[in-house]
Amino acid sequence: MLKLGLFALGVILVDQGVKLWVLANFALGEARVFIPGVLQLRYIQNTGMAFSLFVGHPWIPMVLTPLILIVMGYLLFGKKLFPCQVQQFALAAVMAGGLSNWIDRIFHGFVIDMFEPAFMRFAVFNVADSFISVGGIVFVIAYILSETRKNRGEVAEKDVEADVISDVQEQGGE
Repeated sequence: MLKLGLFALGVILVDQGVKLWVLANFALGEARVFIPGVLQLRYIQNTGMAFSLFVGHPWIPMVLTPLILIVMGYLLFGKKLFPCQVQQFALAAVMAGGLSNWIDRIFHGFVIDMFEPAFMRFAVFNVADSFISVGGIVFVIAYILSETRKNRGEVAEKDVEADVISDVQEQGGE
């Protein structure tokens, strides 16, 4: 549990650090090339959540976020529903990203976004959003692989985690 907490704290500190840097160095709407043709930095304020859902209704993310975090925390730490470390770290990434964006809402009234793909039209996002998205994808893959193996009886319960880690690494090309 300590490792998960330190990981989550690291995500929050990096995200908040990048956001503070953007606030100190960019005017609202200002864009600068970061990686030519790939990524630019553009400071925007997002009052919605998840690809600008609920824009114009900032109270919805303010209420939903802590409720979702409480449920996720209960499932992860209270019920200990996910024994696989890959699933635990994936959920910790999602929770840390959600908490960091909620911190923005509390202190600024909006979420600070800054990463904008230069090669396609896509949402402007931040470090926390990246951890939410990647953590969610990794969790779903790990959960499906874990459940499939358990249901087939291919491996013992204690070996599921090692196989899931191996499969996730293979999918990532490592």
